[in-house]
Amino acid sequence: MTEIEDLSARLGALETVVGQLLTHLAVRTDDPPTWVATRRVLALHAMLDDPALAGNLRARRDMESAIAGFFDQLDAAVEDYGGTPAPIRR
Repeated sequence: MTEIEDLSARLGALETVVGQLLTHLAVRTDDPPTWVATRRVLALHAMLDDPALAGNLRARRDMESAIAGFFDQLDAAVEDYGGTPAPIRR
């Protein structure tokens, strides 16, 4: 993967994730691990609906990897604050 392709995947992932976060403005304080896991699933699902990725398996894989990397960091933050990441349900 070239640097441009990597940056493009990361930017697309960020756009998808931010869109999901904005539609669900606050982290649920009663269950942060489940909230993060749900946002991950929603972001991955939104990626599947992106027409720009429809015919490009490589771009879709890169985007999925970037989204997973973003949410891995959120899982780590939840753990740091005493939570346990929820299992990913697909």
